[in-house]
Amino acid sequence: MTTVVYVQQSSVSPYSRTVALLLCLFLGGFGAHRFYVGKSGSGILLLLLSLCGFGFLWFIIDLIIILAGSFTDSMGRIVSSWDGSPKSTTPIIVTPPSPPPHPPQPPVPPQHFPSPPPPQKQADEMFCNTCGALVKKDVTFCRHCGAALQQ
Repeated sequence: MTTVVYVQQSSVSPYSRTVALLLCLFLGGFGAHRFYVGKSGSGILLLLLSLCGFGFLWFIIDLIIILAGSFTDSMGRIVSSWDGSPKSTTPIIVTPPSPPPHPPQPPVPPQHFPSPPPPQKQADEMFCNTCGALVKKDVTFCRHCGAALQQ
């Protein structure tokens, strides 16, 4: 049985480059584009720097990085798609390994059980003429086959 598994490329981010660019243009000084791609720590730092008046340079650098297509999300994946969908998925065909062959089993030798010793007739016993069973002499019928015994 063959299974086809589709794997998303790990280097492409699912975030939209267009949305990141627009957020950077209009709210870049507040770090909105960084919050969008999951970089909340650097988003808070950019917000604090902007409130102090020093975030303008970082905002310009991020704008250039987004336009160049090198901006990454919180997982380190490049935000490169303009529409937000990953560029492609790669099909991987997975074939499970065949089971290991069973080692040949040695043949089992037939078991020979020793036959029981023939019954020993006592003085008050006799053999049934029909089935050969050992029965008491004072019994009229054989208890194995039901035949009438001759005295």
